[in-house]
Amino acid sequence: MAHIAQDSLATIYFSFTWKSSHATHVEHYFAKDVDLTRDILPLGVKSRILGLGEGDSVELIADPSEVPLFKPGKVLDMPIVRFQPPQINDRTITPRIGRYYPKNFIDQVPGTRPDSVTPFRVVERDRASFKADLNHPMAGREVTIKATVMEVNAPSTEAGTLKRWTNIFYQGPGMQARLPETPTDYLGDDPFQRKNESGDAEFYAAPHKARHLDEQASTCVQNLYGDLLEDGMDILDLMTGDMSHLPDALKPNSVTGLGLNQEAIDANAALTERIVHNLNEAPELPFEKDSFHAIICTVSVEYLTKPFEIFQEAARVLKPGGVFVLTFSNRWFDDKVVRIWPELTEFERMGLVSQFFVREEKFNDLNTLSERGWPQTEDSKDNNSEDLGQSDPIYAVWGRRK
Repeated sequence: MAHIAQDSLATIYFSFTWKSSHATHVEHYFAKDVDLTRDILPLGVKSRILGLGEGDSVELIADPSEVPLFKPGKVLDMPIVRFQPPQINDRTITPRIGRYYPKNFIDQVPGTRPDSVTPFRVVERDRASFKADLNHPMAGREVTIKATVMEVNAPSTEAGTLKRWTNIFYQGPGMQARLPETPTDYLGDDPFQRKNESGDAEFYAAPHKARHLDEQASTCVQNLYGDLLEDGMDILDLMTGDMSHLPDALKPNSVTGLGLNQEAIDANAALTERIVHNLNEAPELPFEKDSFHAIICTVSVEYLTKPFEIFQEAARVLKPGGVFVLTFSNRWFDDKVVRIWPELTEFERMGLVSQFFVREEKFNDLNTLSERGWPQTEDSKDNNSEDLGQSDPIYAVWGRRK
């Protein structure tokens, strides 16, 4: 078995764990072709993985210098006239508490390029002014790093490009966490309206063959469900279709599928019961209280127009301690996605779903997960995938019934 040397080329699976005021957050990143000679890794990782073989791992607390420091001087009071965003979908954007926006939405930020897309956060606002936090979204977090060696290769003979892996890892994380004492204002400007408000039953009258997940991303979802679910459970697959994302090795007692299209759910072989039901018209779930050990919802939360009612119903039909887990990626049906979803960054979407849990107040043990960097294999490619070299990212939020 090969072991990591000073000049190895390696594939390393990184896990980053940190906590906010309301949840535990885990970021996974599949880092392929890490050049031990050239690349910049988090402090302490390179020295501690030397000599490790495939399957070995190390764990450490990230050096404070690697996680951006929080600087009070970067929280600035500004007159509202300096918030100058472009119109989005013919709408004027206003600063909302807790939301992130590109710095180029602010006129004349000291030390910032006028075209900067680096995010800042609105932490206060009134009619005449707002307070902008220009710190990095991960500023001040304590992060635990785990690095697992997946593959070790000989040094490359080709010229490569230096990769600053720390910058890659921290690009996005942090934006799923809400302010410590203040809910994020996601609810202005009719956030759950859609471009196409025609009946969902009509739109989904024929099964939609388009996939929101490629094969590798589907495997990541199955692995997560495998970690959270157990044999013998009664499971509700919410907003299901023709494809199950449950792992083949799982042996549940029952799997009830609730979806919009009879033909699609009939094709889902994992289901033991099938119900056609439109949640956007009737958010009440047709089940008794405490019916399920688990509810899963795969690449569908972005279509819910009545999410608060659905989360209330999920709490009702789950047994105490039961888990409600929602997974999603970065593709959707544009006509039916709710308005706010495309306007958020990918990590903010986890914040939105987390807030559904927090608002309901009947869930605890809240977690978020991101899964990025996996290579896009030939099997992963489909007619809806771009050939980007990487699989679709996976994002997940789950909580347990109190």
